Amino acid sequence: MYENPGPIGAPPRHGLAWGLIPLCLVLIVPAGAGLWLHNGLVAKREAVDAAWAQVESNYRRRADLIPALVQAVQRHMRHESDTLQRVVNERNRGLDSFSKALQELVNAERESSRALQAAGGAAPARQSDLQGIGATQADVGRGIRQVLALAESYPALRAGDQFLELQAQLEGTENRINVARMGFNEAVREYNASLEQIPTRYIARTGGYERRAYFQTDESARHAPSLGFD
Repeated sequence: MYENPGPIGAPPRHGLAWGLIPLCLVLIVPAGAGLWLHNGLVAKREAVDAAWAQVESNYRRRADLIPALVQAVQRHMRHESDTLQRVVNERNRGLDSFSKALQELVNAERESSRALQAAGGAAPARQSDLQGIGATQADVGRGIRQVLALAESYPALRAGDQFLELQAQLEGTENRINVARMGFNEAVREYNASLEQIPTRYIARTGGYERRAYFQTDESARHAPSLGFD
C-alpha cells in the first residue's frame, strides 16, 4: 500500500501543511501578544480602582467617627455651660470657640461626602476632580485637629473613656488614609507607565485607555498627623 501523491504536479500534502505553519505563526503570535498586553492593562486599571476603594473606605470610616466626636464634645459643652456660665465668662468664650469649630467640622464633612458621592465610587480620572476631593478631605482633617486642640483646655473631657477611644480611632484612621493614598498613587504610577511603554502604548490607544490622576496633597498632609496630646 502506498499514499496517493495526488495529481501529477501538485505539491505533497504534508508539504502544504508545513507551508501553512509560518502563516499561522504570523497571525497567532501577534494576536496572542496583543491579548496578553490588553489583559495586563485591564489588570492595572482594576488595581487603580481597587486602590481608590481603599482610600474611599477610610474616608468614610473617618466620616462615621465624626458624629460620635461631635456628640461627645457637645455633651461636655452642655455640662460646662450649665455649671459655669454664670461664673466664668472666659470659659463661655471658650465654649463659643468650641461650638464654632464643631460646626465647621460638620460642614467640612458634609462637603467631603458630597464630593465622594459625585465621584460615584470610581477613581476620578481628571486631576481637578481628584484635587477637589483632596481639598474637602483636607478640610475635614483640619477640622478634627482643631476640635482636638481645643479639647486640651478641658481635662475632664479628655479623660473620658469615649473621648479617648474616639481619639485613638481617629488617629488610626488618619494613618490608614495616608497608607491608602500612597497605595493608590503607586497603582496609578504603574498603570500610567504601562500606557507609555512600547508596545503597550499602541494597545492602549486602540483600546481607549487614558491616564489616571495622582493624589496630590499639600506638604502638611504628606504625613499622617498625630492627634494625641502631650
